[in-house]
Amino acid sequence: MIEGGGLQGDLSLRTASTSVFHEHDTLFGRLRPYLRKFWFANTAGVKSGEIWSLYSSALKPEFLYALTQSVQFLNQALQTAGTKMPRAEWKTIAEAYFAVPQAEEQEKIGLLLQKLEKLIAAEKRKLLLLEQKREAYSQKVFSYGSHHEEDVKHWKTMRLGDIATRITRRNKGQSNLPLTISARDGLIDQRQFFSKQVASKNLDNYILLQRGEFAYNKSTSSDSPWGTIKRLDRYDQGCISTLYICFSMHSVDPQFITTLFNSPIWHREIQTIATEGARNHGLLNISPKDFFDIQLQIPDSLSEQKHIGRFFAAYEQLIRQTAKRIGLLEKKKKALLQTMFI
Repeated sequence: MIEGGGLQGDLSLRTASTSVFHEHDTLFGRLRPYLRKFWFANTAGVKSGEIWSLYSSALKPEFLYALTQSVQFLNQALQTAGTKMPRAEWKTIAEAYFAVPQAEEQEKIGLLLQKLEKLIAAEKRKLLLLEQKREAYSQKVFSYGSHHEEDVKHWKTMRLGDIATRITRRNKGQSNLPLTISARDGLIDQRQFFSKQVASKNLDNYILLQRGEFAYNKSTSSDSPWGTIKRLDRYDQGCISTLYICFSMHSVDPQFITTLFNSPIWHREIQTIATEGARNHGLLNISPKDFFDIQLQIPDSLSEQKHIGRFFAAYEQLIRQTAKRIGLLEKKKKALLQTMFI
């Protein structure tokens, strides 16, 4: 079972540690119940002993599935035993009382929830497909080695430092907005990202970044093994830690270079200057000089740069709109659960 609902794995495997579940059962992960793992079974199969298979002769199956996602059910499930590997206790759930409507109302609630979940699943599939297509187009455009010679000769190799200017200007009270980099959302308000301000309350002497300028975060993660470069688009200006390498671009189309930095193609250059041994607690040991010495492939023609930039900007807009729809649908689902189970 996966976080937020769904199932993965072999349903036919039978071992001593598994038990049978039936179609229309509700499966709930009792191990670390705060992860909220649940699934409405659309087939029969076998499961781990760490998963409850729930059914009721008194409740509609769809309603029982909705009930397991309510705050009331989860509050009972969170009264766990164990510290390192907390598990929900069946005795606690079995003795709990829940408000239950008439059968007709149960069915309406369950079916409405399932309709929302199907819409969310469809939008998530669409988002995944859009992201996969974007990656494929990015590989096609920026994989220079696979281009025909006729195409390659219209691209030139340029040192980043020749088309970028490092920014070291310090904040002197001009801004009180602390910024951080999200691999998905770009440069955003740190308070929004972490639900609190991690930076010092005194933002003087932080780097003052202005709209259209870039920041390189040398911190590594599973999603960004060589760090992340993002452009400030959401705000007119903001403050960012001096650990970031900040710069503005010139002599190239801004949207094209943003597209290039959103692709993994520049990672190969970072790899040449940041070996595994250069990592320091998840922070790549890259000097500004080495960073600005990386080589980038740029189309000779400004019109081609603009064409590529516009194409990917439109694609990014589709991805953002789809992600926004998913967020709105998930909020509707949450509101439904809160309204129906008081």
